[in-house]
Amino acid sequence: MGKRAKRAERAKEGLLERMNVFFGKHEKMALYISLACGAMASILLFDMKVSLSGDDCDYVINAQRFIKDFTYPVGRGALYPMVISPFLTLGLPLLLLKALSGVFILASMWLMYKAFKGLIPSAVLMPALLAVNVCPYIFFYACYTYSEPFFMLMQSLFMYLFSKYFFRQDTGYEYSIRTDWPKYVFIGLCFLAMGLTRTVGYAVMGTVALYFIFTKQWKNLICTFSASVVVYVVYQVFKTLVWPESGAAYDITNYMAKNFYNPEQGLEDISGYIERLIVNSNIYISYFLFRFMGFFSPVDSSVTEMIPQLTVVMYILYAFCMVAVCLFKNKVLLYAGLYVGVMNFVNFVLLQTIWAQDRLIMIYYPYILLFLFGGLFYILKNKALHRFTWIYPVVLSVVFLGTCIHLKKKVGNNFPVLQQNISGNDLYGLTPDWENFIKMSRWANNNLPKDAVIASRKPSISYIYTGRNFFGIFNVPQETLDNVIQKYNSKNPDTVFYMLDMSKESMMKLSSFLQYQIMPRNEKRYTIEGKESGHIGIYAVDKLLVDEGLTGMLDSMNISYTSDFDGFIKQFRETDGINYTIINSDVLYNVLVDNNVKYLLLPKIRLYTMQNTGYYVNTVHQFVNFINIKYPRSFRMIHSIGKDEICELVEFIAK
Repeated sequence: MGKRAKRAERAKEGLLERMNVFFGKHEKMALYISLACGAMASILLFDMKVSLSGDDCDYVINAQRFIKDFTYPVGRGALYPMVISPFLTLGLPLLLLKALSGVFILASMWLMYKAFKGLIPSAVLMPALLAVNVCPYIFFYACYTYSEPFFMLMQSLFMYLFSKYFFRQDTGYEYSIRTDWPKYVFIGLCFLAMGLTRTVGYAVMGTVALYFIFTKQWKNLICTFSASVVVYVVYQVFKTLVWPESGAAYDITNYMAKNFYNPEQGLEDISGYIERLIVNSNIYISYFLFRFMGFFSPVDSSVTEMIPQLTVVMYILYAFCMVAVCLFKNKVLLYAGLYVGVMNFVNFVLLQTIWAQDRLIMIYYPYILLFLFGGLFYILKNKALHRFTWIYPVVLSVVFLGTCIHLKKKVGNNFPVLQQNISGNDLYGLTPDWENFIKMSRWANNNLPKDAVIASRKPSISYIYTGRNFFGIFNVPQETLDNVIQKYNSKNPDTVFYMLDMSKESMMKLSSFLQYQIMPRNEKRYTIEGKESGHIGIYAVDKLLVDEGLTGMLDSMNISYTSDFDGFIKQFRETDGINYTIINSDVLYNVLVDNNVKYLLLPKIRLYTMQNTGYYVNTVHQFVNFINIKYPRSFRMIHSIGKDEICELVEFIAK
């Protein structure tokens, strides 16, 4: 056949078919190149430091407790700490644990290839793999000990087994429970593994159910669901017998609550879930997803550039892609579409909108991109759209080049930091607030008695950099209005409750009588005898002191006060509990005493990470101040580090 005849033949095939032939012919080479790009990206974006959230440190600590004391990992997904725990027999090999995350991601990419090879067009699979393996937002996590890279591996393992068992069998193959039960059990084990890595992983059974219902595979639906339930129940029984005190990682009521961290505020209603779905869709689609695909600026910033119209466009495109893969009867892409749809829907409904973290959608990005490329490929295969097939390579090029630009930007920012870290300056790249905090953690470890208990706002980070356990102070315990009222109703007859304005002057003489401190929030103001106050103290005062002229002293000091408890408390009954904070200094004091805390780190960690605005996370400072108001001189300064954004170390002197 001559050259002209060959060109004519290729022209008849169409652009999409020619692309498919090309990628099919060079599939192995494309796979090796994509995995090599991923490996290179994980190296160039490597960060030798831990994340500032401290969540990655928690996984390491849980793993160490598991391998050392056989303590069940609680608080987060249990499986990931179990898997990395054997490496902690070598000590604390942080760099090795970090490198494992890169291995998990690359292994997930290889399994993704194995799962879909030959089942979807090569012109879809290979470009998707190439684009994903140069995505800096994925390989940013290739050097952190978060559970996301391991979840991606479990996710791809599930896809591989599901493909092997249900997509690659000959048409008309009849499954038999007697001979095929191991396959259902393996699927059930993967279901359990995904759920034990991230709680949302259990939602994968919803995608399986939808797929089998859609394709009318009733036997597979019943058998897969039954096997998964049996595996889950067996595991729970085993867990109860071996770790009876472990409990659940998270209470589902926390997710269903209006406030995850304060379920007492009540459960979310239907309108609240709808609002979550809308807001989270905008956050994770119009902001994060479009950046993953190489659009918009690669500069890191807070979530302030959401474009709801893009969210709507993406949902419309998703719907068209689902129709297209159904019309062309590609069940593999249908399942991929159901998977990303269900998993993200569950995320968007359950996640609190304040979390807004790219890693929560990053784990699904490879399959989102695969499905979108596949859907667009089949949309353009429609004869009516034949003239627009050029759109497909243009989209692939835009996504790939845009992602590479983002990668170049992030590598350029990270590489100088990596060089300094390798040369021995392990804290280079941190802002002064975090650098001073870690330096103080090290100073405290080296200079304080080894058996002394030290409190830290980020105990996991303090531990990773010192190897010493720190006591965590994550919040300031609060009281409820009901407790205040109960305390008043049970008071001694010889006691009078006085409500004083504490915003003007500290009441040192009355500090021993202080019961509660109330601070308004959300610009709400409360009054004492008609006068507003930003800091109110409730004191249980001896009648003898009142008789000796307490009111005259308060009048002379021009301090607002009242002994009308019912009249004062009425204004709090009539407002929402989120508008005020009630603190009991004795509760805070006893937290330190009961846990033998002797020292506390007081870092000024920035409220806004990339900018020193003067505002800082003052949880431990508040803890100390509230105690000091009732128990003056309970703390003594020991050491400070830094000129700006200093970190202080104080000693707690119990009375």
